[in-house]
Amino acid sequence: MDLPRILVTGKFKPNDLEVSVSASDRKVDPAIEVELESVWQAKVKKAEENGQICYNGISYRLNSIQEKEGKISIDFGTIEYKVRDGLIVIPEYFDLPEEYYRKGCFSSASIKTSDDLYLMVELTGRSMNLNAIDLVGGIMETNVLMNNGNDVFRSFYNELKEEAGITEADIRQSYLQTIYLEYRTNVAFYFEVVLDISSDVLLKRFQDNKDADIKSIRLFSREEYLTVLNNHKSMNKHLTAKLLQI
Repeated sequence: MDLPRILVTGKFKPNDLEVSVSASDRKVDPAIEVELESVWQAKVKKAEENGQICYNGISYRLNSIQEKEGKISIDFGTIEYKVRDGLIVIPEYFDLPEEYYRKGCFSSASIKTSDDLYLMVELTGRSMNLNAIDLVGGIMETNVLMNNGNDVFRSFYNELKEEAGITEADIRQSYLQTIYLEYRTNVAFYFEVVLDISSDVLLKRFQDNKDADIKSIRLFSREEYLTVLNNHKSMNKHLTAKLLQI
């Protein structure tokens, strides 16, 4: 399995995206699907024992994507969290071809402040995210209705606000740089963002943070940021370091 794999790359703005939502086209293997409920119940029990937050819900998945003349056509389906999270616990899942992949969508971003520092977040460990430090972003949930490219960006901007207190008014420049199929078969919408506010402003705002998943925000020089990404256990971060240097 040669992943992560770039699906499209460029500097896409909302008007470059044509968006639709359809029924999920994910193929289902009955022998694997029958295990999902017991996998989920075991995960919920473990989360309760560890004082972690674990809940089911609905998020978007990628049905299809096509690039033509600088425009990106994206068709989303939906997938339950317990399916999205449970599939990768079953070893046989990774022997299946791509039409069985979960392809749950999530956002992530490289975010540079006005004083040229790069933002990451340190996690509390209360969520099911196993990383100690991560990029700002999150699961693309169906509380944002996907009708057009603005909604793809709005889903991401909601994460900026929730995790780091960044509003749209704080953004000098933002574009969708890459969509890729990541190494555990979800689909990343990777953004690059430049802010009009400094690291000091961000740190001061974070004192009022109410996100239970975020312990602190971390700020790095470009060189430090690339080092953190390249040394991270996640292959997604290694790809992010490469994308940042394109």
